[in-house]
Amino acid sequence: MSLVSHRWDLRAAPARAAWRAWVRGDVDEAERLAAHSGPRQRARLRFLTSYVRGGYEQALAHYEAVRHRYPAWTELDEPVAHALLHLDRPAEAHAHVQRRRGRRPMPPDLVSRMDHPLRVELDHTAVLPFADHPLAPYLPAVDATLDGHPVHAHIDTGGAFLAMGTRRAEALGIRLTRHGKDHHGTTRTDLYTGMARELTLGGAALKNVPVNALPTLRDDQDLVIIGTNVLQRFLATVDHPGDRLILSKRRDPRHTADHLALLDGRRELARIPFYLWGDHYMFARGGFGPRRDLNFFIDSGLVYVGQEDGSPPRQACLYTTARHYRSWGVPRDRAARPHFTLQAPVHLGPLRQDDQFAATTPTRRVPWSSFGGVRIDALLSHSFLNEYAWTLDFDHHEYTFRHPAAAA
Repeated sequence: MSLVSHRWDLRAAPARAAWRAWVRGDVDEAERLAAHSGPRQRARLRFLTSYVRGGYEQALAHYEAVRHRYPAWTELDEPVAHALLHLDRPAEAHAHVQRRRGRRPMPPDLVSRMDHPLRVELDHTAVLPFADHPLAPYLPAVDATLDGHPVHAHIDTGGAFLAMGTRRAEALGIRLTRHGKDHHGTTRTDLYTGMARELTLGGAALKNVPVNALPTLRDDQDLVIIGTNVLQRFLATVDHPGDRLILSKRRDPRHTADHLALLDGRRELARIPFYLWGDHYMFARGGFGPRRDLNFFIDSGLVYVGQEDGSPPRQACLYTTARHYRSWGVPRDRAARPHFTLQAPVHLGPLRQDDQFAATTPTRRVPWSSFGGVRIDALLSHSFLNEYAWTLDFDHHEYTFRHPAAAA
């Protein structure tokens, strides 16, 4: 073996171990092992580990340090654009995409975000009671106005900013542009994008809000949805026991104190780090039975309701493939059912729930099986989250879960 190939082997082994850690969702371990990798792999891994933790400036610094050495390197083009958008730098995101795409047409939603940047106004902590709606037990909503029209806005962390059906968007006067394909659950469908002039949520006003419109959101799914990227603009608490949504300014000590004062009657149970891929895909470490190494896509908008053996209807807590259930020890005959009661506990960080309900996807492959290469094992839904008041802190990339009972 030559000295050159020996050096390559010494450098490649930590890189392979780092990538295996990344795929498992061991972000800290992937970052540690990246330090011993070659310069390109080290930069890529450091970008990714910083990016999913919300360290967008750090991620961009890692990218800039090596991009001139590897001009044909394209793997990070999209997450770099998302990092700039998360930093509210749409003009730079536009310039980056334009530089990397050459003469190909620019995505219309990116052009709109550059020409009409998102703005947020909130001068006090806003408390929005959950609205009375047939889907409220499974998908809470709050009263809102959208371009002057009163609407129920359903809270769904599986979405980005605003989502609705194409007919609803047209009825609200939102101009749409076809933007390719997307998934509604496991169904592939056309995607249209547009922009709402103003969304108001209590005392919060958001100007120039991106809209995703799907033709499949119709009939009993004709909903207006506010997603992760709306909540991201605030310190947000979805207080299920209190039937309310609380929003306050980020990085404002006075507003944070006012916000937390509203939760004085809630006992803190756990603080759990979360990661964010793309624009809105939050995932966190969870478990099933004895397993504690699973990665769950935190999708509060999953509304799958079923019945088993004549029991009352239940909302599924987990949603994944039969293959995954079988690998976790669920008997083959149960995993093959559309839905079933779980006989082992579900975990999110240190939180545990027994006697939960699960649903099985109708397809073997799902669109959310990997976020940036990280293995995603299942969706975790509102059925788990609705036991708590859970606060989403996008400055620290941390969930805080509280229980209704006050501390003794």
